[in-house]
Amino acid sequence: MLPPRISRRFPVIGLCVVLAAVPLVARKKQPPAVRWSADTPGCEFQRGDDGRYRWHWVHDDLDMTLLVDSQELAKSRHRLYKPLSVFLSVTYKGQGKFDFPADLRMQFVRHHNVTEGFLDPTEFSTQMQNDVDTLVFDTEREIKKHPEMSEEKTNRAREFQKEVAEFIEFLSTQSLEPTILTPGNPEAHGWVFFPTKNKWLGSWKEREDLILHVWMKDRVYQFPFSLPPTEGDVILRKRDQ
Repeated sequence: MLPPRISRRFPVIGLCVVLAAVPLVARKKQPPAVRWSADTPGCEFQRGDDGRYRWHWVHDDLDMTLLVDSQELAKSRHRLYKPLSVFLSVTYKGQGKFDFPADLRMQFVRHHNVTEGFLDPTEFSTQMQNDVDTLVFDTEREIKKHPEMSEEKTNRAREFQKEVAEFIEFLSTQSLEPTILTPGNPEAHGWVFFPTKNKWLGSWKEREDLILHVWMKDRVYQFPFSLPPTEGDVILRKRDQ
């Protein structure tokens, strides 16, 4: 047993440790944020005849374009795993090196401001492949119990395998990746997916307000946008010749 003198002092020492830790947490700050705005020089919004909206932004040494399909809300609900997708291109115009971490986060303003991080392409692909393996195992087990349903279940499993294989191939070749940008390698571009199977999100509203947060080491670039940008906004897609 500790001597009485030490026992009386021990709780005081513990309290000091706890109190000392609070200011450390409070002093930890996030990088400052800068926001795209239509009335700010360097910011531009376009409706393309390819059916996509573009938010262009030139700020300091970066030239960025956020591209979103005008029908993305509907497409996401029919897409495998129902993720929301955006395309981002970043061009570095400086003369040194720029560390681009490809750290994107999506804030769903009309859904309690829930913010979701991007789906890591490798982890997402692994999850889908694991789901395929599980489905194949379950299908084989069910066919043994119900041989008369062999064709139906086999076709269903093959269709899922095909969709997953195509999605994984897309992720491996078209995803936005972290990189070091230089005058000799100035551009990074690719697709980014965000999960939407969240109890706070639920169904899409007729018009959604979102904020894409592009995190860098020293600041956060914010692209606030809506789908559609204005009530009833429709893009007439130009047919391929």
